[in-house]
Amino acid sequence: MKRLAIFLLACMLPVSGADDRLRVPPPLTVDADDRNIPEPREQRVSELYAIVYNSWMRHLSPAEKVAAVRDSGALNVNAWDEAPDSSWFSNRIGQHSLSFDEICAGLEGQPPETGAWAVLRVEDEGYTPKLRVRDHAGRTYVLKFDPSTPEKNSGAERISTLVLHAAGYNVPHNTIVSFRSSDLLLAADAYYTDAIGKRRPLTRADLDTVLKKIKPVANGTYRGMASMFLPGKGVGKFKYTGIRKDDANDIIPHERRRELRGLGVIAAWINHADTGEKNTYDAYMTVGGRSYLKHYLIDFGSSLGSGDYINGPYRVGHEYIFDGSAMGRSFITLGLWHRPWEEHGRIVHSEIGYYDSELFEPEKWKPNYPNPAFNRMDDADGYWGAKIVTAFSHEVIEKLAQAGAYSRSEVTAYLANTLKQRRDAIGRYWLDRVAPLEEFVLTGGRLVFRDLAVERGYAPEENAGGYRLHVDGNKESLTFTSQSVQLPELNLKADGRADRYGRLLLARVWIESKRRGGGWSLPVEVILGQTRESEQLQVLGWRHAVQ
Repeated sequence: MKRLAIFLLACMLPVSGADDRLRVPPPLTVDADDRNIPEPREQRVSELYAIVYNSWMRHLSPAEKVAAVRDSGALNVNAWDEAPDSSWFSNRIGQHSLSFDEICAGLEGQPPETGAWAVLRVEDEGYTPKLRVRDHAGRTYVLKFDPSTPEKNSGAERISTLVLHAAGYNVPHNTIVSFRSSDLLLAADAYYTDAIGKRRPLTRADLDTVLKKIKPVANGTYRGMASMFLPGKGVGKFKYTGIRKDDANDIIPHERRRELRGLGVIAAWINHADTGEKNTYDAYMTVGGRSYLKHYLIDFGSSLGSGDYINGPYRVGHEYIFDGSAMGRSFITLGLWHRPWEEHGRIVHSEIGYYDSELFEPEKWKPNYPNPAFNRMDDADGYWGAKIVTAFSHEVIEKLAQAGAYSRSEVTAYLANTLKQRRDAIGRYWLDRVAPLEEFVLTGGRLVFRDLAVERGYAPEENAGGYRLHVDGNKESLTFTSQSVQLPELNLKADGRADRYGRLLLARVWIESKRRGGGWSLPVEVILGQTRESEQLQVLGWRHAVQ
């Protein structure tokens, strides 16, 4: 608990005046938020309340307005402007390259064993019924089906599961399965709950009734999505704002968490508009003698273009379900204003639904209703999310599209191409708006770094290698063209005190990169100083989009 409190305190300390030395966040790669806690009570959420409050009431709240103004950025960032590994998030493709096979192998859980499955119950809710089944190994799964168009929801859920896992989030093991009616056997204690909540034994006739609602594929088999039960004990949902008061590890307000704010960019890529609290899950885990909460994102079957939403499908991603600004504009113009997606939105393949790149504007993407964490996303959070999205290579994206197991090759090809184009739109926007510079090293007075826009092809040739450096206390700037620069004479200032990590801040420099349309990007601030291990001037950390 002490380490967590110090982490939060270090992030929240003043950032000006005499406290300049405290501007370097902790040099931590792991946030130890897995301390032992008592079992929390189940936390329930109301989607209707979330829609109404976040769509209409939150922006009218004086307290919310004050909190938004005082929001100085994500609190759980480390010295290198990253989110440390935690019970919420683990750095994966954003930190090191991953192949498609490595992404699949890293999923928590495994697919069900082939052969007969024991049907435990029918969950008759949602678009189509779901079956709870158990395989020979004793693992339990929820078996879901495509509600309207074959392959549509199951393909989207498999692909988005892999994307979000690779990005770093905790997700269930969701895999596409094929089975025959004869593979489903009734468990001795199988039951069915009817519409009025009355439970009775499940019969074969009940099961056959369920299967009649599902369209089999050509060879008589059924396609489904097997979602493995998550480990631990479910204790409800997490919210995108505030903290969970019965979790002593949860000390950072959720709307101030980098991985929840930056999730907005990743969700925009895969058009995961259904990112509400109902699609979260808190599991009470016991590992190594410690019991703590682990936080999951769940249910991605409505991502890409597969969601059947109100005022859809072309609205999805462009406007909230209840979008006050759009409604107001339509009202003022007496309905003469036509939204671009109303005129130009199109569904190319029914197996995917409305998912395109032509009308996609990364900075304007919206979920179904306002998400408090997404609303707090600043330029540093957006850039962080874009780093992750643009880390997905062409090869990995092509394999992701294939993971949807679409029967028509043209569907797979269209999806792969659209994923690439939306990825590149995100890269062109965020890696141009914010100086996309990383991994700073100071050697012999020369500052060396990586430029992600150059490496990933988002810097036009005429702009590539155009940088401008500012030194703390010096009004002059230095322009240069390579990914290294000899630092000018620095005015090193120290008050003789180091922080608890033995770091002493001595100087700061800011570097901007040339933008595509002219001008300069939001800078990255590089903090220089000494450590208890060495008196040699070195890079202590950096922060992006400093204004």
